[in-house]
Amino acid sequence: MTRGGGGRKPSTSVGRGPEFTVMTYNVGNGLARPDRLASALRSSGAGVIGLQELDQSQSRALEGSLSEEYPYQILLPAGFEGMGLLSRYPATSAEVISLPPTADLICTLDLEGRKVTIIVAHPPPPISFSGMGFGGRTEARIRRVIEAATSAPPSVILGDLNAASWQKTCCQLRGAGLLDAFAAAGRGRGSTLPVRLGRWRRLEAVNRILMGLPLLPLVRVDYIWHTSDIQPVGAWLGEDAGSDHLPGLARVALRIRG
Repeated sequence: MTRGGGGRKPSTSVGRGPEFTVMTYNVGNGLARPDRLASALRSSGAGVIGLQELDQSQSRALEGSLSEEYPYQILLPAGFEGMGLLSRYPATSAEVISLPPTADLICTLDLEGRKVTIIVAHPPPPISFSGMGFGGRTEARIRRVIEAATSAPPSVILGDLNAASWQKTCCQLRGAGLLDAFAAAGRGRGSTLPVRLGRWRRLEAVNRILMGLPLLPLVRVDYIWHTSDIQPVGAWLGEDAGSDHLPGLARVALRIRG
């Protein structure tokens, strides 16, 4: 029998639990042709896919052709404001947080008996191509995403954040203790934008001439962030399905404390 309070506390070990692959993809408000998009998502190997800028034609194609691979679907097509989640794992809850001009989707998945929070995020850029400023709303959206992620870990954020890794949006996420999967487990710069011109109303004349021509991606704006109780195993870019963005993927594992 040990007397007093000087005994050593039992050590706590951290092991690797269930692994799963996640994917984020801004599908370009119809730029990624529905049939090509469905094929690319099917071959991605991802168990959970977050989509931004989902339009009606893309949504119908995914619902019709991927129901077997992804039986749990939350599809909210609305063009630029559209979003969606495809999952191989049961979705036990879903909530849409609308802060115009876009919205975020917060879901809870049952991953082999463990609850995992998945957030599909698409905050507006601080300043849009139209010159409209969203600075205050962008910061409010990121604060809401951080709150959702940190209040219900383990959590994964799948999003087009409209920001480079050194800009304020990503600094806010890092400051909250969230981790960038590609920075930890990817190779190279991981640039996702622009693959081609997007559907910018202010550039319609240019779009008609250059739409579809390949471009060299220069910046990474599409991310997979996660809480510290998730371990990234690998991260990479996915197949170009016709959007102005490339998809990002990561293989992650739940940490288990013994």
